[in-house]
Amino acid sequence: MRFPAFLAFFLFPVAFSFSAVAQMSVTTIGATEAADCYKNAQNDFENDTGPCDAALKDRNTTRRDRMKTHVNRGIIHNRNGDLAAARADFDAAIGMDGALAEAYLNRGNTHFHGARYDDALADYQKSLALDVQKPWAAWYNIGLVYDAKKDVEKARQAYEKALELNPSFTLARQKLEGRN
Repeated sequence: MRFPAFLAFFLFPVAFSFSAVAQMSVTTIGATEAADCYKNAQNDFENDTGPCDAALKDRNTTRRDRMKTHVNRGIIHNRNGDLAAARADFDAAIGMDGALAEAYLNRGNTHFHGARYDDALADYQKSLALDVQKPWAAWYNIGLVYDAKKDVEKARQAYEKALELNPSFTLARQKLEGRN
């Protein structure tokens, strides 16, 4: 099952990708093949994990770049609908650094795509507790979870929090305007 690319976004540079519901994702940048992996994760229309695979096989890839490459490859796997591979990559990144907020945010997207809303919510909240670089992304995704769970009031509150943190965040504004 392939999820249409609509939007992904954030962490070191900002990138867009993801499903029709448009969760916010966070890419990271590394060196050499890891940098090419980052570029692929950033590009909504790129589905190739080859540079990511090569970076992870390269013995010269630093631990930090490996961690970031797992996050970026996980984003591509999510885009391709390979949720098991995506989760494995996010879990690997978290195993390398349990405080990597962006890995939790993106793993939350994997759970969301698999309709595991409580798990998604827990990961989005964990990303906030770990000071994710773009917290409005987590709040927006939390709103999507509450929308999926048919909790209109909590969804509205989450979108409002996203807008409070980033007043120019169009997606959250559109969600709120769509409720009027």
